[in-house]
Amino acid sequence: MSNATAETVYEHLMAGARQIDDETSLHDIIDRVVESGPHDEPIHVLEVDSVVQRYTEWVRHMPRVKQYYAIKSNDADAIVETVVLLGGGFDCASQSELERVLGLGVPPERIIYAQPSKSVASLKLARQRCIRTVFDNEFELDKIAKHYPEAELLLRFRYDSANSKINLGTKFGCDANEEAHQLLDRARDLGMKVVGWCFNVGSMSYDAEVFYGAIRTGRSISDYAASIGFQFRVLDIGGGFVGDKDDNIGRYADHINRALEEFYPDCSSLEVFAEPGRYLCAGAVTNVAVVQGKRYFRSGNTITGVGYYLNDGIYGTFYSTKYRGLESKAVVWKSPKDCGPERDTKLFGPTCDGNDWFMAGIRLPELAIGDTLVFETEGAYSSVNSCRFNGFKLPKVIPYVRGGIVELLRKIKSLKGDAQLIEQALLSNELIKVMSGNRTPLVF
Repeated sequence: MSNATAETVYEHLMAGARQIDDETSLHDIIDRVVESGPHDEPIHVLEVDSVVQRYTEWVRHMPRVKQYYAIKSNDADAIVETVVLLGGGFDCASQSELERVLGLGVPPERIIYAQPSKSVASLKLARQRCIRTVFDNEFELDKIAKHYPEAELLLRFRYDSANSKINLGTKFGCDANEEAHQLLDRARDLGMKVVGWCFNVGSMSYDAEVFYGAIRTGRSISDYAASIGFQFRVLDIGGGFVGDKDDNIGRYADHINRALEEFYPDCSSLEVFAEPGRYLCAGAVTNVAVVQGKRYFRSGNTITGVGYYLNDGIYGTFYSTKYRGLESKAVVWKSPKDCGPERDTKLFGPTCDGNDWFMAGIRLPELAIGDTLVFETEGAYSSVNSCRFNGFKLPKVIPYVRGGIVELLRKIKSLKGDAQLIEQALLSNELIKVMSGNRTPLVF
């Protein structure tokens, strides 16, 4: 990335973010947002600092594994531009995503077109810019051979976590044994360049050890590839990392580093990267929603529960809460003494769809119309799933960045994309060290 491009990205990021003191807490930010209301649209408070801190933690624990951000998880400008400045790569799944990161000056060699089933038009763009891509079946391989025959390819094999929220192996990835061998044989016969492998254990894998097994399986694929003339030099260990604030990349790193050392001892000759999405963006966003309506549920004359109609629902932030197993936690932004008695509660979205609810059977103190509910760790697969059903507004993203991080990013943009210097700047930053030790949950 050129100096001019880095300057442009930095200036755009700073123009869109609200700069705050280092001492300003998330609680302080939420107070400001609530006091500036009422807001018709739901608010996404986005802490740029969180993205930088998470990125740095990864560098500290897994310096050999580069980060290719899965832009599909949250494509907010503030997150994407921050990753660009930090020197990260990108996992893209569509032509528009490719065009976007290329337009931000990301070098093609730091992009993986990780979509296993691609349009011809997008393949032509990938060919024009020499972007690597993947395949997992013979039909995709034949398509690539026709429209991008000189492509550098990764073979995607299936290796599912038994403890992930979403299984991706039912849709993508070949069998790692006979099918992988057959595909490699076919690629050889077609004269294709297969340079490595990739996998994805599934979204939100709480089983960190699964990465050890997947890399071990990848070793056997590498060995077979070598036996028929391919020399693998790229390993893509995919995504699946949890993004909870109280989780840490270190527990994944233990198994990944051990596997790389054991099965790829000459790792210095390999390019190794992963596709973190949720890990980088989930904890960066806090959702602020307003109670716009209310109803009691009764059995005879007895109140059995209460329902609240929020300005946010499954068509805004909470699709993943209802359909992807994400466990959202509602924080009442009001003193308990000012609330009513605790009741069984159901949370509805604002639309006229009767299915637009996302939490039920929870216990909350009784609220009034106009009160606020806050939800932490809502940055992944939330705003990207939102739509304007019934004409309601999309969540409004408000980025915040602390002064110390502003200075750090200003320094980084002048380092001309030198990865080693950028990592040194991140690892030595005192504010990031303080942030890494502060993981207390948000309370009113």
